[in-house]
Amino acid sequence: MALCLKQVFAKDKTFRPRKRFEPGTQRFELYKKAQASLKSGLDLRSVVRLPPGESIDDWIAVHVVDFFNRINLIYGTMAEHCSESSCPVM
Repeated sequence: MALCLKQVFAKDKTFRPRKRFEPGTQRFELYKKAQASLKSGLDLRSVVRLPPGESIDDWIAVHVVDFFNRINLIYGTMAEHCSESSCPVM
């Protein structure tokens, strides 16, 4: 088990996102948009609050299905490019 954790957290194999991007690139523009949305002052508690008159079971079911669909989309994208040999940590 310890060996497995060492492999997962090895600095040479762990993905570390870049903190700075070259201005004018598409990544820089995406980074700016992400930062703007994170600092928009949106109250996440109000976003996930159960609407009045709604059933908690229905609300949870809808959001679980949406979450599953998003994760499935991400997995499908990764699975096309990552295999056991090309992405051993994943």
